[in-house]
Amino acid sequence: MWSTTQPALKVPHRIDLVRSAVLPPTDQITCAFVLTIGRSGRVLLAYVDRPGRGWDVPGGHLDPGETPQAAALRELREETGFALTEEDLSVIGWTRFSLAERPPGYRYPYPLSYLVFFVARSDNDDPPTKPEPGSECTAAGWLTVAEVEEQCTNPDWLPLLKGWI
Repeated sequence: MWSTTQPALKVPHRIDLVRSAVLPPTDQITCAFVLTIGRSGRVLLAYVDRPGRGWDVPGGHLDPGETPQAAALRELREETGFALTEEDLSVIGWTRFSLAERPPGYRYPYPLSYLVFFVARSDNDDPPTKPEPGSECTAAGWLTVAEVEEQCTNPDWLPLLKGWI
């Protein structure tokens, strides 16, 4: 869907957003996210109160031994208080990081690693949500696509969302 680079990575690299219903190699997946759409068509997002963050799709790093689906559901619950099941999830795409060389201190699979995106529909009509205590998120809420475009700092996953709804 698009390709780019990240200035923070100081080695030659490429980042690709790929629309796919198939998971990439699971041993190379580092993070998992869930785009949840409510019955009203709004998107469930979490608010991270840190510089450069703000509203974003719930998700994060896999714990050791955790499947991408389990990580996505855990992160969704921790960051928004909203619970789904693995049966609710469908793969919609992923971001592939391709590195020409390993940066110093790089902790991810090399030369390829992936961030995977799942989608889910909720039969609920935008129920109240609240991050779990201790979460890095300070709020959660259901936003329209227009609000996502306006309020999200870096919604690089937005083409996946727009292609799905």
